[in-house]
Amino acid sequence: MEQNNFDIKKIKVHRTTEATVFEIVFVLIALIVWGVIIWLVHRAPDIIPTHFDASGKPNAYGPPAGITIPCALLTIGAIVCISCAYFPQRINLPFKIRNIRQVELAIRSLRVTGITFLLLPLATAYTMLGMSSPSVVPILAVIGLILVESVLFSIIIYKSK
Repeated sequence: MEQNNFDIKKIKVHRTTEATVFEIVFVLIALIVWGVIIWLVHRAPDIIPTHFDASGKPNAYGPPAGITIPCALLTIGAIVCISCAYFPQRINLPFKIRNIRQVELAIRSLRVTGITFLLLPLATAYTMLGMSSPSVVPILAVIGLILVESVLFSIIIYKSK
C-alpha cells in the first residue's frame, strides 16, 4: 500500500551501525588511496606529463606533486557524497520518493557511491604516475562503475515498496 502523505522533509537521519561501518570503511580506503598516491608521487620522475591532447600525446608537463591537487578535490567530492547521506531531503532522483524504504536505499546508495568515488583519485594518480604509457582506461573504468551503481540503485529504489 502506497503512503500518500509521506514527506521526506520530515526525515531526520541518525547514526546507525551501518552508517558507522560505511564511514570506517570510507576512512580506511581513503588512507590506503592516499598512501598509494603519496608513494606514486615520491617514486615518479621530477617532470611528468600533466595534460594530454585528443590523440593522447602530452602537451603540458609539471612536477608529480601537482597531481595531488586534483586528487584532493576528488577526495573532497567523495567526502561530500558520503556526507549527503545525512540530508535525505536533498536527494535528487528522477522520481518521487514515496516511502521510508526508498529513503533507506537512497542513503545506502550515497554511501556506496562515496566509497566508489574514492577510487577516482587513485585512478587519476595511477594514470599519471604509475603507468609507463598513460591511458584514460582506469579513470573511465571508475566513472563507468559509478554510473552503473547509480542506475542500478535508481532501479532498486524505484521498485522498492
